[in-house]
Amino acid sequence: MNRTRIVIAGAAPDAEPTYLILDELGSVVGRGILQVQEPSALTPMRTVLVIPGADVLVRWAPIKAASEAQARGAALAQLEDQMTSAAGVHVALGPQEADGQRLVVALSGARMQAWLDHAALHGVSPVLVIPDCLALPDPPSDPLDNPEGPPVIITAEFGPLIAVRGQRLAFTGEPDLVTTIVGARPATALAGPALERALANMAASPAINLLQGAFDPDRREPLGRRDLRRAAILAAVLLVSPLILWAAQAGADHVRARQAEARAEAKVAALLPEGETITDPAAQAQGRLDTLALVAGGGASGLAAQLFAAVEPMDQVQVESLIIMPDGAARAALSHAAYSDGESLAQALQAAGLTVRVEGSREESGRVISDVILGARP
Repeated sequence: MNRTRIVIAGAAPDAEPTYLILDELGSVVGRGILQVQEPSALTPMRTVLVIPGADVLVRWAPIKAASEAQARGAALAQLEDQMTSAAGVHVALGPQEADGQRLVVALSGARMQAWLDHAALHGVSPVLVIPDCLALPDPPSDPLDNPEGPPVIITAEFGPLIAVRGQRLAFTGEPDLVTTIVGARPATALAGPALERALANMAASPAINLLQGAFDPDRREPLGRRDLRRAAILAAVLLVSPLILWAAQAGADHVRARQAEARAEAKVAALLPEGETITDPAAQAQGRLDTLALVAGGGASGLAAQLFAAVEPMDQVQVESLIIMPDGAARAALSHAAYSDGESLAQALQAAGLTVRVEGSREESGRVISDVILGARP
């Protein structure tokens, strides 16, 4: 018997998730609270994880790209001005709609991993992850389907928060926020059996699956000895660095330090807009430089744009993944036909103005995948 388990994560990180079990016809045959347990304690079945929509940003945007990896990069660039930082952001895309728009969901990669780890703690490994607001049905837009008036808003309570789904609208928030946004538009609240039926329909035909890109289980590779050795070295550096910095600061001359600080503040003042008071010179200078870089086509979006522009004329080259790292560099996986193409590919990227460092290459499904670092310091 093919059954499906729908696990609904709680809004609080320490909340125990609830679950529904559906039979092959989509009828609910079990429900309860999922306890912390080993995977072997649960009956194996297809598992769907519903996470709080308050953790995600949902938008619709026109996305055109040669591959899904490039499409996710383009979507991230479009959403960058709506996020405090694009570093570490995970992006997932829905299928292309009739008018060319695509559903885009963005959330912190660390938060996504936390939800997967929380599910694993309770013995489940989902094959589908979706935010609660997109687990609700899309309201009808055809006047024949909804002759009473404008498209209704679908809502449902998930703990203390309310998930909302409308035409090209999906979010989860506190009741006061929902009331402010929804206003006087007609709304239909789902609860009890109606909500369970909606979740069953979602499990059969989801609007999106967040298990894409780095979180796609089919693309994950086990850590090798080299990866573990690199992680150990980085951990050691992080432990030792504060001691080195402290020793250097302790030996610095106080007068020279004050002079250097005064010169730094003068340079920061020249960078800042007129009238802005200096409160944190380093943070203010970095913020101003980031802003100027973005305006000039730099920053994360500029780096992504340079990469896509360099790759576009190369018929046999595709961007499989692109991750912007905290230091402003980017890690990209580039797919090409043969190992011999690696050197010419690096030269072409350098000719396009990109600083390139090739980390290694591997073969996948008859193609060669080269891992490169873009924009890193030599």
